[in-house]
Amino acid sequence: MRRGSCVTAQQARIHELFVRHGSMSVVAREVGVSAIRVREALVQYERNRLRDQGVVPPTLREMMLGDVATRFGTLRTGIGGRPAKHARAAAGGAPRGPSAAPRGRVLPATASCRRFVVTTVVAGAEVHNGFWGNLKAFADWRGAELLVIRRGAVGLVGGADARLRALAETERVDIGGLVDVAADVRVPSRSMRPLDSLALPRSAAWTIVPHAAIQLETLPRLRSEGLRIRMTTGAATIPATRSRADQADGLGAVVVEVRDGVAHCRHVLATAEGDGAFHDLDVYVAAGVVAADHRVAAIVFGDVHHAHLDPGVAMATWGIRSDGRVVGRSLVDRLRPATMIFHDVCDFSARSHHDARDPHRRFALMTQGRDDVRDELRATADFLALTRRDGCASVVVPSNHDAALARWLREADFRLDPANAEFFLECSLALYRHMALGHGTDGVFERTLRALSPDGLADVRFLATGEGLEVAGVECGIHGHAAADGKRGSMQFFEGLGIRAVLGHSHRPTTRGGICSAGVCQPDLAYARGPVTAWAIGHVAVHHDGARQHLIYDGGRFHA
Repeated sequence: MRRGSCVTAQQARIHELFVRHGSMSVVAREVGVSAIRVREALVQYERNRLRDQGVVPPTLREMMLGDVATRFGTLRTGIGGRPAKHARAAAGGAPRGPSAAPRGRVLPATASCRRFVVTTVVAGAEVHNGFWGNLKAFADWRGAELLVIRRGAVGLVGGADARLRALAETERVDIGGLVDVAADVRVPSRSMRPLDSLALPRSAAWTIVPHAAIQLETLPRLRSEGLRIRMTTGAATIPATRSRADQADGLGAVVVEVRDGVAHCRHVLATAEGDGAFHDLDVYVAAGVVAADHRVAAIVFGDVHHAHLDPGVAMATWGIRSDGRVVGRSLVDRLRPATMIFHDVCDFSARSHHDARDPHRRFALMTQGRDDVRDELRATADFLALTRRDGCASVVVPSNHDAALARWLREADFRLDPANAEFFLECSLALYRHMALGHGTDGVFERTLRALSPDGLADVRFLATGEGLEVAGVECGIHGHAAADGKRGSMQFFEGLGIRAVLGHSHRPTTRGGICSAGVCQPDLAYARGPVTAWAIGHVAVHHDGARQHLIYDGGRFHA
């Protein structure tokens, strides 16, 4: 029970026991009251939860009608009961009309963190017993509920044990009003782009589609709607055929965590050819044994744009407080990556070429004291120094915003910019002296940041243009802004290369084929403001077996 909630301690206890046992009679015996009193307490709990959310509940008389049990996710198969006669209210909004009522099972959120592991089994295919055994061990260790969705009406699931057969279902599941497991939506089983289906719902923050292909994408939505993300489950059955090498992550499940009205979902993946071992955050599961405190191979951060870095993201990711001190147990401190990979670490907003003909923007920057290029680059260098960790390499990927410094030196006229004239001339002189030694113009961003750092940014590596960085078989040195022969990069272009890679640039967390794209560290950049966005704050963890996990930021956290 939350402080300030309308829910009483007795109501919260009865609700928790009912969610655990699924039986009013069992709860009545344990609490020492009649089953009628349990029913009344459950109804009052639901009414008070609606009041907590600012929703005026239906009358007590209306809510006492019908089957109270099914409103809390307990199936009436075999135990009878009438359907509820009032429209169930949606979490955080007005009561839903009959046409919007959720179908299938409803699994309510609880006062504590509630976890689920969701996977799919395909009729006619064989269960990967190693992966399935590891999922069971992981779910038991995490205290998570297993949800198994069966796809295909014809054929047996080969090798299924009694627990899997008992769990397999085909109905839709609503988890806390935040996660929609869309088991009733039919997507062709051979589709490599299952999320492209127009039939998929988008009302929940997360929509999980039972399908063997691994895919994730954030959806365009009104900013006021909050996150809208779709993802597939992957499967616990061995794919009968595999058309492309980049589909090796065919075994998969989704970890769902619901806490304080916020959901976090992420893939756990294994290869069909392996023993079914998988990673989740710093946890490694193999041969039915769960081990914690494992390092990840790398974290590819969402595009940083340091001048606009969200303070909450800085704290959750690196433990950086607003006063510049590093404190607490951040995502980096928990996962302890061997390599940290930065994209668009500098925004270069002090003199962006987008604002070159915008006197209003330039005036605003001047009045805010944010028009000094030297200060912005020094702050970026300080950030890279502050985020360093012992035993962890920091790598900066060549990115279009970082390259804006070279463009500024090439195109700007220092005579029209007194505030930055001195620094412009210093950088230009250093560049010309470098060129006089027979070198090209590449590396000006790196040399400038090192010159602005007291220790020259020791232990920070800047990749050269065209230089790759492979981590656990995954290419992590491509920003994504440039394709072949000077053309603009796109997800479709890189997907067509048939490689496994993690990109930046798009600001839109995506997994498609062998390509993952990280998000951003501030979704409200000046050049992209408007009522609609598809961006999201998110990083990508790369594990030592090459599996990748999107870690999406919501509610001040990347995970529950």
